[in-house]
Amino acid sequence: MRGKESKGFTITELIITVAIIGILAAIVVPMYTNHITRARRSDAKVALENVRAMEEQFRAENGAWTLDPNDLVSFGWPDDGGGGAVAYEPGDYNITLAAHASGFLAQAMPRAGTRQFNRDGGAAGWLRIDADGNKTSGGADDKWK
Repeated sequence: MRGKESKGFTITELIITVAIIGILAAIVVPMYTNHITRARRSDAKVALENVRAMEEQFRAENGAWTLDPNDLVSFGWPDDGGGGAVAYEPGDYNITLAAHASGFLAQAMPRAGTRQFNRDGGAAGWLRIDADGNKTSGGADDKWK
């Protein structure tokens, strides 16, 4: 019981305050983490769309697709300053090119040791786009949404 002169909080008030803060943190932290994951993943999505556009430009000029990043430097693939291609690493991802039935397949794979690699389950966190614009992803959820 409080007297007229007592100041401060009761233990009950402190427990209620801590409980409210805990409930809010339990709601907000996962929402924030998911938001950051989607933001990092958007770097890979944009990069894959850019690679597809580079391939389209290359095909328009040369009549065929390419799997050599050096051929795409003039269209925007990152270079070493001397015209040679370097690794395309937007955010926490590595971008690679591979052969596909329709021409090419660009893949974004989370780099080992990054937060995206750990968050997306490592190798299951890939995103792909092919020459026809088909978009696929690994893991349980559709990472293109």
